[in-house]
Amino acid sequence: MKDRIKDYFAFNKKEQRGLIILLGLMLLSVSANIFLPGFLPEKEFDITPFQKEVAEFMASVEKQDSIRKVNSYKYPDKFKQDDVPVLSNFTASPFYFDPNDLSEDKWTEMGMDPKITSNIMRYREKGGIFRDKEGFGKIYGMPDSVFAILSPYIRFAGAETKLQTSRYDSNNLKFNSYHKNSLKKFVPDTVMIELNSADSVSLLALNGIGPSYAGRIIKYRERLGGFIKAEQVLEIRGMDSVRFNQFSHQVTADPGMVRKIDINSVTFKELLRHPYFEYYLVKAIFNYRDEIKAFDSVGQLRSLPVMYGELFEKISPYLQISNSDN
Repeated sequence: MKDRIKDYFAFNKKEQRGLIILLGLMLLSVSANIFLPGFLPEKEFDITPFQKEVAEFMASVEKQDSIRKVNSYKYPDKFKQDDVPVLSNFTASPFYFDPNDLSEDKWTEMGMDPKITSNIMRYREKGGIFRDKEGFGKIYGMPDSVFAILSPYIRFAGAETKLQTSRYDSNNLKFNSYHKNSLKKFVPDTVMIELNSADSVSLLALNGIGPSYAGRIIKYRERLGGFIKAEQVLEIRGMDSVRFNQFSHQVTADPGMVRKIDINSVTFKELLRHPYFEYYLVKAIFNYRDEIKAFDSVGQLRSLPVMYGELFEKISPYLQISNSDN
């Protein structure tokens, strides 16, 4: 039996040479993997173009989704899915303009389709004048859905006023007034929007707000439960002070409309969904609630080790204690 086992594990000279060569190749392969990378320069791959394409694609998807949502609600009869590629250029928000004197560069800046811009410029070069919004909407190639977005921003600067001059009337010894036409720059009326009650359509009336930002404001308002003050809009992704300053004088926030959270009955996951309640804070609140069984007042949160004055002022308007016995 021992001889059989010995014969099974024994190698002849040819097999021994093959085994040595195989072990040598394996050792050489391992050594190459360990030492060779140190002698060869690392090849760097620039993924910036790919990241840029991904970002542009995601932005275009977001634009199209927000435009479909807003415009299908506001213009259910006029809005067409075919207009989405054209409308996506307007999510940066149009601006107040007079179609009779806006330059070609400004049309491009607004995001107008080049073909429509060309039709507008040709119409004006031939002496055409837009006298009202409806006339502008009839320009060749203008989609109804694009006109619906631009319409609130149209302002005709050629509003006529009358300047009186006097002339003596020898028949009745009275001064009769005669008028000469003069131009007065149009000053748009200020549109006031209450952020907690406005829908996405109403938000389009704000300077600097297009369908995409209108959708973001509504979505963030739902997560918060409402705005305590208008400045909270600056917490929205992509919103900066430059854009906010364009419409800050047009918005108000009614704190009385804020949806409050009962900290004695809210669940851990529900509280964690609120933008102001990070995990560490929610954990501290629930640990403390377990110790005291129930909160008697929102002010008890001040005793939390993780709580500080600014944080308490930020979250307390969204909290309440129910009147029911716990």
